[in-house]
Amino acid sequence: MTLSDYDAYRSVIGCLMKKPVLLLEYTDIKPIDFDYRAARVCFNAIKKLYYAGATALTVLEVDQEIIRGGGASEQEYKGGNGLEFLKEAYKQGQEATFEIFYMRLKKCSVLRRLQKAHYDISEFYIDPKDVTDPRIEAQIIKRFDDASLEDILNAIEKNYSEIRNDVLHGGKKRGDPAEGAMTLIEELKKSPSIGPPLEGELFNAVCRGAREGCFYLKSASTSGGKSRTSVFDACKIAYPKRWSYSKNAFIEEIEKGEIRKPRKVLFIVTEMDKEEIQTIMLAYLSGINEDKIITGNYELGEETRVKHAASIMEEYSGYFIIEEISEPNLQNIEATIRKYATVDEVKYVFFDYIHTTASLVEQFTRNNLREDVVLMLLANQLKQLAKDYNLFIFSATQVNAFGMGDEDMLFKDEKSIRGSKAVADKCDMGYVLTRIPEKFWDSMIKPLHEALREKKLEDPSILNENKPTHIIDVYKMRRGRYKMIRIWTKLDLGNGQRKDLFITDMVNNPIQFTNLINYSTEEILEEEE
Repeated sequence: MTLSDYDAYRSVIGCLMKKPVLLLEYTDIKPIDFDYRAARVCFNAIKKLYYAGATALTVLEVDQEIIRGGGASEQEYKGGNGLEFLKEAYKQGQEATFEIFYMRLKKCSVLRRLQKAHYDISEFYIDPKDVTDPRIEAQIIKRFDDASLEDILNAIEKNYSEIRNDVLHGGKKRGDPAEGAMTLIEELKKSPSIGPPLEGELFNAVCRGAREGCFYLKSASTSGGKSRTSVFDACKIAYPKRWSYSKNAFIEEIEKGEIRKPRKVLFIVTEMDKEEIQTIMLAYLSGINEDKIITGNYELGEETRVKHAASIMEEYSGYFIIEEISEPNLQNIEATIRKYATVDEVKYVFFDYIHTTASLVEQFTRNNLREDVVLMLLANQLKQLAKDYNLFIFSATQVNAFGMGDEDMLFKDEKSIRGSKAVADKCDMGYVLTRIPEKFWDSMIKPLHEALREKKLEDPSILNENKPTHIIDVYKMRRGRYKMIRIWTKLDLGNGQRKDLFITDMVNNPIQFTNLINYSTEEILEEEE
């Protein structure tokens, strides 16, 4: 076996001559994939002729193009017996086998690059002069043939991750709880375990904001606002400027007398595209309902606000990063988050939502793992990444039939999670977001009437114009006082406007709650442009 696969070079070049339009589909074929210089020159000539309008090429046409160009390319072409190579390539190239040789070309190329960077590639390649046992060589060749590009890269990443984990987390020692206790007390006084605020004043009081090292999990029904509310929260963290409903103007957040710095956020999407995220962001930052932005049907002054929101996004370009993973699995999710955590120093990560995909299921087919176990492993990975890189990670799940049922609007917990309630075992905070159906409102507010009479609730408007639209059932709060409670909130999914109104127990009895967090921020008005 050799990493210079001349059969692949001839087959790929021959097919590209006969059908140059393949370059449009296989855009990842690069000159670096050919370490035979004459083949590289031929590839560049074919590409140039294709861009000039060629739909099919002969050996003579490619040969003449190289001769016309002259210079070092012509010398490499002639020195490598390029004309003879072109003739063989044209004869050998068959579109029916193109995909096979294309994959061999790319796999050899990536292994050469890994070898040059001093990575261990012995799982997929052995130098012929080092072969001592033909059976071992046959096993390596079979592994190479069976592997995809992603399999090869995942294997390299796995080896690196095992070494990293062993170095950083392998040397565990018996700990004395008395050691460092006094220091911990003083550190928590100076820097309490509180993260940047998410949406909702009462919600933040319960969860203490977006805490680094923690994994939060939200569940909601289809079209229930899972991704949308995550975008609102991500914008709240990233941007120090936005529209204020209470002040009816754009505001800046102030910390210690200065405009607070933007924070880098990574938003990983699995089904939505960039444009969908953008319009939600514009709606949140401008306070204008997304429907108006999508249709372009603005009222007086609204378009100006939306454009000002776009200017905020431009001002803080690079702080809200959208990454699309259409077929998520454990390897590409971990690689993506690790890359942004280490290279881009991102501390806040939103993973659209946890669900099974063909790629994720295929990863565990050989082990016959059930769907619930696969989802649990994904949730476990997100929690481990949050710990290893001290990240805040926020994700979501769909709810099952129990979670979608709104009969009597009973409290919903981890049993509502579609696919695997074990997913909730790994999170630091877990809750279910549910829209309050109008038909159940009258039966649900009976305890609220009594609470208003007893002054446990002070705002009678919660029964009328200021009544809640959604309930947040918090079933888990690790290292927190408040769990198995309901946060009643008024939420507009069109623009993110939200006001948390009050908290009750599981059966809707109001709870006295005054433990709000002072984030030491002020808001000053910003003139619209």
